[in-house]
Amino acid sequence: MKLRRLFAPGVLAALSILIARAQVSPVPLVSPEPLLRGFAHPAIINDPSLAYGPSRRNYQGIPSIERTRGGRLWAAWYVGKVWEERFNYVVLSNSADDGKTWNDARIVIDPDGDGPLRACDPCLWLDPDGKLWCFWWLNEKVWSGSDESKLSVTMAMTTTNPDAENPTWSKPFPVFSGLMLNKPIVTSRGEWLMPSNKWYTDDGCRVMVSRDKGRTWALRGTANVPREKRNADEPMLLERKDGSLWMLVRTSYGIGESVSHDNGRTWSEVSDYQKHAVSRFHVRRLHSGNLLLIRNGPLDTKGEREQMMAFLSDDDGQSWKGGLRLDERKRTSYPDAKQAEDGTIYAIYDFNRHLEKQILMARFSEEDVLAPGAVGAATRLRVLVNQATGENPIVGRIADGPPAQTDASAADLILTKQRPELRCVAGEIRPLHRTEKAFSDSDYIVRGLPGGKSFNRNWNYVFSSIQGTEVVCLSPGILYVFTPARDRNLQSVETEILRLGFQKTSEREFDLLFKVDEKVRDSNLCSVFQKEVSAGEAIRFGAWGMIVF
Repeated sequence: MKLRRLFAPGVLAALSILIARAQVSPVPLVSPEPLLRGFAHPAIINDPSLAYGPSRRNYQGIPSIERTRGGRLWAAWYVGKVWEERFNYVVLSNSADDGKTWNDARIVIDPDGDGPLRACDPCLWLDPDGKLWCFWWLNEKVWSGSDESKLSVTMAMTTTNPDAENPTWSKPFPVFSGLMLNKPIVTSRGEWLMPSNKWYTDDGCRVMVSRDKGRTWALRGTANVPREKRNADEPMLLERKDGSLWMLVRTSYGIGESVSHDNGRTWSEVSDYQKHAVSRFHVRRLHSGNLLLIRNGPLDTKGEREQMMAFLSDDDGQSWKGGLRLDERKRTSYPDAKQAEDGTIYAIYDFNRHLEKQILMARFSEEDVLAPGAVGAATRLRVLVNQATGENPIVGRIADGPPAQTDASAADLILTKQRPELRCVAGEIRPLHRTEKAFSDSDYIVRGLPGGKSFNRNWNYVFSSIQGTEVVCLSPGILYVFTPARDRNLQSVETEILRLGFQKTSEREFDLLFKVDEKVRDSNLCSVFQKEVSAGEAIRFGAWGMIVF
């Protein structure tokens, strides 16, 4: 269904009436007019056609899970017809047999087909009355949190009969401005608090409050992540045993924390909590009073998006115990979880969003987390919820132009020296692997890495502007730069880095970057340059190259 933009006089009043009439039961909303800015969200798609089937889905991930009072499991995630930020829609699926089997794409939320809008980052939540909510983020493509001109609204729909295989859902309606990705909480005061955020902005971690069971929402308070430590935020909320509120936030170094002692009105500035985390995590209070934390990797180790693990805390997060490994593989990410009344924990996460495109579930108990070597008979790990089979255009593509070459006269790659420590003058250090965003201010993603066995290990890169980058070396070691040769791309920084003392290596050219939009499909063959740097040395160059170590 195509997007409709309404221009007739009185459009805002008409839109308000349209949205209000779409509800299963009348619900006063928070000023829908300025939120949707004239856009009318179409109805959801029940029993979608093959156009939304697994073979048409080229990317999928970022899942959420819920369990109804009657035991039906619901899962939601979002899909890319091309990749992560193109033509996105949300898929809902459910299971009546405790997650053993799942139907495929029973419901689709697609705002405008191949139009400019994206439906993504869904979140499922069963409220205290047993009503199932599905939230998602409605936004314009390649949205940035600091760009107020773009549409950015948390949308929702609800059902009062979620135990049915095909329940009756309300029409989509706007909730508030900004992105909500993680589940709300209900405090001891009976208030519903919802974490939301606006990426990379001051006071970007926001707490929304509803005192009328979700009919209306208002901004309660905000927390600020220091500018140099900001990432995607993705805040989560907990009420601690002493009545204070605890917010955990994804940062550039791992997980940050903020505390409120006045029911969320004021928050401490986000400070370091756990140094080692590389992706979104999940935290919730269990029926026992313990806290559950699901994240990538052991608590004291910073790796890639790998080793999805679960931990417990009996002291409100001061310490963590156990360590059940839900999935040991790389490229597992974005967990969400729900606990059943009998104590069973259901977790969901994604695996290899661009290649395998799998949504997976784990069923386990608190005892499993504390004694990971002796899991119970009912424990099930790596349960496949869904797998898309579409062929992603970023995989297996050969670059245009002359084929990749090897410069046999260039220097051999040096791997025997230590890696240097770096301080980014601008940007941040991230793990380097395929399908990650390459630069902070462009749509390029990492399509491939050098093909030699030498690069099949843990590497990092400087994530900064495509217009230029600058680092200061804190310790000696070997530094590498990926950039096209001068005869490949006019924006190569080969001349600049050769003047800085870098040498071209004999590593074969490889297709580093890929960009997809409506009209352009672009890729670039790059070479590897290296230099042995010393402590205190500054490395600075313009567009475009990537610092790797």
